[in-house]
Amino acid sequence: MASKGTMAVIVILIIGVASAGAYIIMFNPFGPQTNPYDVAVVFATGGLGDKSFNDGVMTGMNEAKTDFAEVRDFTWAEPTAVSDYEGFLRGFAQHTQYIEPYDLIIAVGFDQEVALQTVANETPNQKFAIVDMFIDPVVYPNVASLLFDEHEGSALVGAIAGLTTTTDKIGFVGGLDIPLINKFAAGYVFGAGYMNPMINGSTNIAANVTIAYTNSFTDDVAGQTLADGMYDAGADIIFAAAGRAGLGVFASVKSKNTTSSVPLWCIGVDSPQMYYGTANPDADPVVGPTLCLTSMLKRVDVAVYTITEDWVVDGTWKTGFDLLYAFNLANDGVGYEINTDLLTLPPSVITAVNNFKAAIIAGTIVVPSEIYWT
Repeated sequence: MASKGTMAVIVILIIGVASAGAYIIMFNPFGPQTNPYDVAVVFATGGLGDKSFNDGVMTGMNEAKTDFAEVRDFTWAEPTAVSDYEGFLRGFAQHTQYIEPYDLIIAVGFDQEVALQTVANETPNQKFAIVDMFIDPVVYPNVASLLFDEHEGSALVGAIAGLTTTTDKIGFVGGLDIPLINKFAAGYVFGAGYMNPMINGSTNIAANVTIAYTNSFTDDVAGQTLADGMYDAGADIIFAAAGRAGLGVFASVKSKNTTSSVPLWCIGVDSPQMYYGTANPDADPVVGPTLCLTSMLKRVDVAVYTITEDWVVDGTWKTGFDLLYAFNLANDGVGYEINTDLLTLPPSVITAVNNFKAAIIAGTIVVPSEIYWT
């Protein structure tokens, strides 16, 4: 017969083993762990560091993390090809390394449409949002679409171009020849021609506008080559809507200005990019002047901040067509950059553009959302 002391040791051992087993079940280092993230983001293929679209999303997510205790942290993936999207989205949706799912998964970019639809079908209880693409909320009630009236903001920077040009010739460098990018082009040409009839020419709409595409959102060399040709042909202002490829336009305007007989300018896109047109954009603080007149602001930062606040913070998931979030001039979802530390536009230009903006918001001026000339 075992002594009382021996029995006590056996009981303690049993309790210890049981406790260790419970610990392994709850905190198994070889199995799924507690998810430290509330949001996962799959960026567009241009990657972080594009000074534009993806970086704007990152800004919005960092602001949400700072402002809301409910957003503990977020993680992300940087695909290098469209074929990578589905794998990253599925990996986040299945969250095999974590016990809990993500509260929200955000897909950045129109070209994630098919991948997102596939994964959203597979995981109907997972909430998603996509930037820049309409996903039917009736068919996909777990997907919110974050959409923009890019043509409205582009009309404002076009107006600035029309009022500033000295050659009455302007250019546009787009990423791809697709409806989304052509919304930028249409608004830009409309705004420039509205303020300066010489842009349209005597007989043809957009007679003095050169439009070209890099066929990439990452090829900055192609962006610079196209811009070099436009400046050489007499354009003095170029609007770049090409993601990372648009950074080539900044390189071009800096190079070409050194020998040009007239001032040359560029216009940025998505995020505030005026600083990037300075001699040293990496300085702290950045010092002007800049060769970037303004930037068309597409507030993707506001979009991801808003959907994160609605769902992760407030727990409000909308239904039906309320899942379509519209960002436009009226709610400051698009606009144009003013940075008087780097460049001061003439008061007459600011007044004219702000009056133009008010008329667009009021509906008395309607900006076309697609290319309207031949």
